[in-house]
Amino acid sequence: MQDEHDYGDEINGIAFRDILLNTLLGVFAILVAVITMIKMEQQAKATAEPPGNLMVTITWPSGPTDVDLWLDGPAEPVPIGYSNKNGVLWNLLRDDLGDMPDATPLNFENAFTRGVVPGEYTVGLHCYRCPVLPVPVDVEISLNKDAGKKGEKSPTKILVTTKVELTRQGQERTAINFKLNADGSIDPESMNSVFKPLRSAKK
Repeated sequence: MQDEHDYGDEINGIAFRDILLNTLLGVFAILVAVITMIKMEQQAKATAEPPGNLMVTITWPSGPTDVDLWLDGPAEPVPIGYSNKNGVLWNLLRDDLGDMPDATPLNFENAFTRGVVPGEYTVGLHCYRCPVLPVPVDVEISLNKDAGKKGEKSPTKILVTTKVELTRQGQERTAINFKLNADGSIDPESMNSVFKPLRSAKK
């Protein structure tokens, strides 16, 4: 009988050690998961910073409508758009085709510059496919002077917002022309919407 009693105590001891070990492993796993989530959140915040300095974003209502963003700026040999996404100054980051193919109903296109280069700029829109008219397009121009500088972060500053209405299929309109100063500010007297063709422009 004594031997059976000792054997039972040994089983209870092993069971307690197993529970303790499993608890410690569980706590360790939770800590690893929490640390991983914190690192992912920090990385997400870092990548949320604009990839360039001067940013232009256009948005329009959800649906199959495809509006194209076109841009011109100092030293660009030809305007930037879906058929010429990378220039010497501008880069088109997203060419949105409407709701197909798309993971979300949000329609937007955006582009950015590498550096703050003073000079004349033009932001144009083209109604590539507009089954529903008119199409209201919101345009936002913002600036992050420290984008791309190691160890430096500054909040993005919105410089200009405007709204443009496209009223016919194939229509091309100038959203805004402006002059950017060396300090990253826009000369308010330079802003206008005088039409400047970009989509088929050849310099």
